[in-house]
Order: sequence, then structure tokens, then C-alpha cells
Amino acid sequence: MHILVSLLLNLAYFFAALIASPWLCYRAFAHGDRRGLSSRFGFGLGGSLRSSIWLHGSSAGEIALLEPLVKLLEESKVGNPIVVSAYSATGLAAARKAFPNRRVILFPFDFSFVVRRFLARFDPCLVVIVESDFWPNFLLAANRRDIPVAVINGKMSEKSYRLHSKLKVVPALLRKLELIALQSQEYSDRLSRLGIPEERLCVTGNMKYDLARTPRQSEAVRRLREQMQYVPQGVVIMGGSLHEAEHEVLLSAYEHVRAKHHDAALVLVPRYPKSAPRVESLVAAHGFEAVRKTRLDSGRAENLDSSKVLIVDTVGELRELYAVADIAFVGGSLFYRGSNKGGHNLMEPAILGLPVIFGPYHYSFQDAAQRLVEAQAGFEVRDLQELTRVLLLLLEDDDRRRECGRRARRLILDSQGATRRNFELLMPLVERVRRLRVASVGRTMPPALGDADLGR
Repeated sequence: MHILVSLLLNLAYFFAALIASPWLCYRAFAHGDRRGLSSRFGFGLGGSLRSSIWLHGSSAGEIALLEPLVKLLEESKVGNPIVVSAYSATGLAAARKAFPNRRVILFPFDFSFVVRRFLARFDPCLVVIVESDFWPNFLLAANRRDIPVAVINGKMSEKSYRLHSKLKVVPALLRKLELIALQSQEYSDRLSRLGIPEERLCVTGNMKYDLARTPRQSEAVRRLREQMQYVPQGVVIMGGSLHEAEHEVLLSAYEHVRAKHHDAALVLVPRYPKSAPRVESLVAAHGFEAVRKTRLDSGRAENLDSSKVLIVDTVGELRELYAVADIAFVGGSLFYRGSNKGGHNLMEPAILGLPVIFGPYHYSFQDAAQRLVEAQAGFEVRDLQELTRVLLLLLEDDDRRRECGRRARRLILDSQGATRRNFELLMPLVERVRRLRVASVGRTMPPALGDADLGR
């Protein structure tokens, strides 16, 4: 039955590749992606490994979740070589940066003969998939080789549940998995209704909470605010990871805020630094003076103060700058960008003790958004009017603003620990496979000669 399913999948993939061949050729030659294509077929993978632990995250977000898990594996001195795979180019780049001393690869194309080559090369004793990147032939091939596959930080939306309850394909594959560690009981209930055995389901929490770092020391934050010339009694509003029209909305809300609170400062952090020139024009159109972070750092700009809008056109400073702020608006959430694109990391400002504001499209951080609102530590806004109202509410009530921040921080700290719980579930699987392989080798060895044999 498995062979027939694999054959049908191979045929479907072949015709899909045939249709997409012009685009694949374009990628290969115009973007220099030829090496990536060949590696997905199993070329240039490096030397063979024995009993590896294969960790897979589709994109950069999932790869980030693997960092603390790999650290726990290293601390445990498990000894098995670690392979990290990603499906997207951004995920591969993130993995190479995060794990420079590990075998990092692109995930194989899901042809049965290709995945067999990968599994033979890396000989995994355990495959760990982050969230929901399931490929049928890969899972079938792992099952045939008795390789346990586990899912961590698993999830299943209501939309996906309705689809899979009709098609039945994914549930059949998931029943073959050794472990599915899920973010919430809600996701676990959906998988249970799809027929996944309850003994293989475990709710361990959301690993994204473990990525949030504890606050900087208050003295260090105070010095940084002084360097940026923000007065101690002033309130700094930070717009983090902003997309397109969100700059315009936040600037319009800030106009209303400045009319009543002259010491309120605004920091805009575009999702893409290349947007800085356009954002600078928007700031000028609203009657404010803009200062770019790169010019401030190089000494080419005048000193910053609360009357000027800071535009952060650098990379990798968002977390540090959140520590300087008093209120955070997290972008990518105010306007619809796609069913699988919703919001950015709400945990980063929350753990720093900031009240967090976000839009209604927070698909990627739905659990955190809901819990922040329920804890009265976060605010969901739908438009300019609601954003302005919440900003004024927090600016006019210092005690409420600080209490919201304390609740946000407490919520994140109480939600951490999923990575370690997942690690503790995965280690017995590694040990079980190791014992089985040792026993199998023992059965295939010739019997040892005893004293009686030697005397013959």
C-alpha cells in the first residue's frame, strides 16, 4: 500500500515540476539557485553520518525555535551528530548563521527515491519537525525504516482541521508519528478528533515564549535613554516591524498624541530597512523632523530628542530598542497580508514589561495575543481611531500603563518552559532507538568463541 501511495505521489510531483519548470529554470539561472536545486536532490550533502538527530524547521521562524533545543542537546552530551534542515532560502540562511558547526541542509524534494537517499546518508535515529511541515513521502520512508518522527510546537488551525477531516490524507500520516507535542489543548483536541491516538499527543506549550529574553538592567536602559536624549518623565512609543501603511496610521495617531502630550516620543522600526527613505518622507509630511538611526550612530545627525521621530534603518536592534520604550505597537498586524502572514513577535516587548498594542491580523502569534488581552496587558486595535484612543489611555494613566507592563512580563515568564518539556519527551525516543540498534547489531554478529570452543 505504501509503495502505491509513494508511486502516485511521485507522479503528482513529476507533473507539478513539469508545469513549474520555467520558473525553476529562471530561479536556477537568474538567482544562482542551481546549487540549491541540486542539493534538494541529494547532491553535495557531505559525508555519511550514523545515528544522527535530524531537526527540521521550514523557515527562519521555526529555525529560531530550534536554537534553545540544540543547546539543551549539546548540554546533555547526547553524542549523536545533529543535522538541521530548512525548506526556504531564508530558513537555510538562518540555520547556517545559528548552527555554524552543524550539518545544515535544504530539505529534500519529496520524491521517494530522493528522501531515501537523504535518510541513507544521515541515518537518523530521530527526526524532529517544528510545527507542521509534513511531506508524505518523507514520512512514509521514515516509517518504513523504523525511524521515529516527532513534531514539536505543533498546531492545527480550525481551517486546517476542516480541510483534513475531509481529505483524510494528513491524518493518516500523522497517525504514524511517534509524538506530537502541541502548543495548546485546543490544537490537541482537533488532532484527537482526526483520529490521532491520544497517547501520542502531549500539550507542552508554545516554544516561542522561550525566545523572549529577560529585561536589560534598569540602569543600562536609563543610560541608553539618556544617550538618545529622551527625558526620564517622557513616554517613548515604539512601532516595531512596521509594514507599509502602518507607518502612516501610527504617525497620524502620534499627531493626536503630541497635541496633548508634548514630551511623548516616537520610534519607527520598518520591517525592511530599505523602506527608510519613504518613511522619512511620511514623517516630514506629518510635520515632524526625522532622524535616521544610522546617521545618529555615525554622528552625522544632530542629537535626538522627543520632538524628532527616530527611524531605525539598521538590522538586529529591535529587541534592544524595545527596552528603551514605554509602549509598543507591533506591526504586520493592522492590515491583512495573507492567511498565513499575521503579526510579529509580541513576546519581545511583553517580557520587557511594556503594554503591547497590535492589530487584528495576528495569525502567527494568536495564542500570545489572546492571552495578553485576557490579562489586560495587551490591546487589539482595528484602525486609527482605536489606536489613538489606546495610546491616549496609556499616556494619561501612568499607573495603568506600568501595571499593564508588569502583567505582560509576568504572562511571558509564566508561559516559558516548552522547549525543555519537549526535550525531555524526545530524549527517551533517542535512547530507545539506540538500544534497538545495538541489539540489532548484536543479533547480526557471529557468536563469540568461548573457552570450550578454543579447546577443540
